[in-house]
Amino acid sequence: MSLGTTDGLCSCGSGLRALRCCQADREQWPGQDAVTLLDEKAAEATRLFNKKEHSEAEALALTILDAAPNQRAALRVLFEVRNAQRRIKAADALGARLAGLPGPPALRALASGQYAQYLVGQGRHAEALPFAAAAVKAAPKVAQTHHVLGVVFTETGAVLAGERHYRQALALLGREDGMVLGNLAWNLKLQGRLSDAEALYEKALTLRPDNPRGVGGRAQVIFTKGERARADALLDEALACWPQDRMLRLLKVMADLACQRPQAALERLGPPEAQMPPELLARGRAFMQLGQKQEAISAIAAARMTQRERTGKVYQPAALLARVARDEAYFTADRVRHLPRAGTGPFMPVFLLGFPRAGSSLLEQLLAQLPGFASGDETAPVAELARAAEGLLSGGYPECLDEMLVGEAARVPNQLRQMYEAPRQKIGLARPGVQFITDRAASNVWHLGLIKLLYPEAPVIHVLRHPYDLVLSNIAQDRKLEGDAQAGLPGLAQYFALHARMIRHYRGQLTLRYLPVRYEDLVMDPDAVVSRVLTFIGMEAALPSGFALNNRPVAEPLPAHFAGREAVHRRSAWRFKDYQAAMPNLFSEVAPVLDPWVREFGYEERGA
Repeated sequence: MSLGTTDGLCSCGSGLRALRCCQADREQWPGQDAVTLLDEKAAEATRLFNKKEHSEAEALALTILDAAPNQRAALRVLFEVRNAQRRIKAADALGARLAGLPGPPALRALASGQYAQYLVGQGRHAEALPFAAAAVKAAPKVAQTHHVLGVVFTETGAVLAGERHYRQALALLGREDGMVLGNLAWNLKLQGRLSDAEALYEKALTLRPDNPRGVGGRAQVIFTKGERARADALLDEALACWPQDRMLRLLKVMADLACQRPQAALERLGPPEAQMPPELLARGRAFMQLGQKQEAISAIAAARMTQRERTGKVYQPAALLARVARDEAYFTADRVRHLPRAGTGPFMPVFLLGFPRAGSSLLEQLLAQLPGFASGDETAPVAELARAAEGLLSGGYPECLDEMLVGEAARVPNQLRQMYEAPRQKIGLARPGVQFITDRAASNVWHLGLIKLLYPEAPVIHVLRHPYDLVLSNIAQDRKLEGDAQAGLPGLAQYFALHARMIRHYRGQLTLRYLPVRYEDLVMDPDAVVSRVLTFIGMEAALPSGFALNNRPVAEPLPAHFAGREAVHRRSAWRFKDYQAAMPNLFSEVAPVLDPWVREFGYEERGA
């Protein structure tokens, strides 16, 4: 497919001819001597841009780049102009090209780092990773490159790697920096190290008090610790200082919703016309709490439509389908039976499966109140070990696992198990007295085959919930899912079906210690369900009185979802029925995908 347009201009929107832009033959670019002749003109384009004479800077940069597409300074000017114009496709193409230009390490580090920051600013952290990593490789002694890579790792779930790079940034700076300390504090918050995070936030805000994002992060830490009144007061003080700050306002709205104050949340949000998608989703959840079903669905639908219009994101299942097909082909009973297993370790993971919003977080909270348990949440997921296996063995995952049948490679399961255990020991989960560490990583559903090799006897507890309730609950959440499944009900339904299909495959091919429990049973009789779980995993423990109030002290590290802890309630069980009664066609589009799983999970027989 041609990248050019009929008038010869590149379809990326850069303003350059296609043959000097995305269709350029780099072998035909002028050499460095010729490029240097244009340095003075490129410097003039830079001066014009800095003087905010953007039209003149753009015209000159286009002229220079038509002659030399690899003129670094002119390319930067055009990138900055297109970024300022919010012409994202053009800025993407120009920024990536700039980061890929050959040159001295300092220039390559600068270009890669700045492009990584551009992507981070748009929330595109996974895309930023290779550029942030390239910047560190090119300039390992520059604090800013480590800081940016710390942000990227933290926001893509590799929190321990993120912490390491934040600390390297501080060491290279040789001083305390409010921004780096604040970001490190957020990282520790995500690890559940709340006391350390709060102390760092206090230090960061002393150094830089005019930081509403830091104040918001500190409030979230305090809220997660269960000190809701103190977090509320902190947010109120912050909003008095920065009344127009939308991030702080949304945090206060989320606190309102967590405390069942829907009317206060609506009043704080104001009229919907000026609201962004996260605010509209919060509006929808407030209406849900008030029982105003039509208003809730209208707000949620408006949020999702706005997101699709602004980002163009729709459910993209291709990569997920390819992974499922690959793993179904590899992880069969005959193949896995012969692969070596790891030995025993210092603790037993308890893997909690469940589609998002199924109730695995509630089960983890309840188990955390019992002696002998620690809450691992999504710490260092098994998915990272799948990538590590490719480095220890030869070939791509999962086919590389066949190498474990030969020679010393049989030790790899033990090596991978030790890699799984090390971060849990580092952050204090594997402490004296802990027998079981729950693992609630969403990606575990794809990696039950590898889990079987590393922990052959590990309990796998699958929290089920009615599929209609799952898609209803997820569509209202401001949470990104794989393949952008959150974009609409059809994507959520198909994504759920992939989850269910993968679990069915693994259960059919592997001998798992598998126990299904239902969310609906858990909220009706938490003592009975948790007792059944304890019997299944082989632990004898008497449940404390008031256990279902879900407010007993729990040792750190404390997962982020503990911020929403409340007494076990039944408000959300079978919620879809009321919505279906009020809007009979609400689920018609997803019924063909979900109804077979409704029957397979036995909900039809339960009068659902």
